[in-house]
Amino acid sequence: MNVKQALLILAIVLGSLIFVFLILVGLYKFAPGIFGVPQEAPKKEEKIEKVKEEFKSEPKVVLSKYEYDEWIQKSFNAQMLMNENQFLMNYSKNLQDSLKKLNQSYSDLQANNSKLLDSLNKLNNIISQKSAENAKLLAQIQQKDKAIAELQSLFEKQKESGKALTDSAKQIVYQTFAKIYENSKPEEVAKILELLNDEDALAILKSMNKKKAGKVIDLLKPERSAKIFEASFK
Repeated sequence: MNVKQALLILAIVLGSLIFVFLILVGLYKFAPGIFGVPQEAPKKEEKIEKVKEEFKSEPKVVLSKYEYDEWIQKSFNAQMLMNENQFLMNYSKNLQDSLKKLNQSYSDLQANNSKLLDSLNKLNNIISQKSAENAKLLAQIQQKDKAIAELQSLFEKQKESGKALTDSAKQIVYQTFAKIYENSKPEEVAKILELLNDEDALAILKSMNKKKAGKVIDLLKPERSAKIFEASFK
């Protein structure tokens, strides 16, 4: 049973109770003898005034007791129907107002759900972008680790042979680091070059892409850039 059916049953029960109550009130008013209450006899003066009023009013209608009782019953039934119709009209209006509020609440809920879905989609997009960036960064780190391992192997071989690095071997080292740094952010490369000596920093910059090297130089401190520039004339 849904809410609408429950409200309809409740309205029918309340209408029935009101109908029975009005019947009892009418019976008590017009036929109190049914409930064992003696009907108060009108006073003599009231009777005289009532007779005068009856003679004054025109036209006169004479009803039998049966016709009078029937007229009273029909009047009472008509009044009861009017009251019941009024009650049903008010109840219908309240139901319509409640349905409007429910529809508005449902519309608000749909709007909130739509906003929540949009937020979730945006969050998923951000997570996907971050995952792609992390994967790219991981690949760069792996590439750097591989290059470093190769350089360490080269250094070990040179160390075991007891020979210093030749110019050719140094150039290979510089080119290897240059390739690594070209795939890194200019800010990171600039921080690393700050820690190297002037000659090594210059050699790595020469081996890098000119455009990328220019961005790295722009991020270096002016004093550091000047020293690297001076090293190029030695």
